[in-house]
Amino acid sequence: MQKLDSYDNNLVKGYLTIRTYRDGELVRQSARLPNKVVAGAGGYGRNLLARALAGDNTYSLEIDSAALGSNSTAPADSDTGLNTAVVSSIPITDITVLNNVVSIDVFVADGNLTNGTYREFGLFCNGRLFARIIISPDYTKVSGEDSLFTYELTLAG
Repeated sequence: MQKLDSYDNNLVKGYLTIRTYRDGELVRQSARLPNKVVAGAGGYGRNLLARALAGDNTYSLEIDSAALGSNSTAPADSDTGLNTAVVSSIPITDITVLNNVVSIDVFVADGNLTNGTYREFGLFCNGRLFARIIISPDYTKVSGEDSLFTYELTLAG
């Protein structure tokens, strides 16, 4: 029998797609970027799921914010935040659930996101990291552009 750890996130995985708009028109879209749903035993990522299933509600499981950063170091199970956060506490715009997929939209209008280059994206449950994604190639935001980050979390069998 294979240990659950050896599946390395295959049961809980997600993808991030970044769409950029100018004057309401889509101007570019990223490929689907794979993520790492972290697993810190202190109440991060997959550990949050395990605690909730066991009736431990010490930590909220609701994904309620996102962050962007500039570091491209590969995600690890032990991550508890972005390596180099640039923009934190970005509110979630919309969450929907269809079958075993949770879709999370984070829309950031031009004036609310500093122009610059972003290399990491994270989702948080009440300030606790749930998932960390490396943005590759980098996402460069320029003046006049709105950004839509769509994260799809799949609970696979």
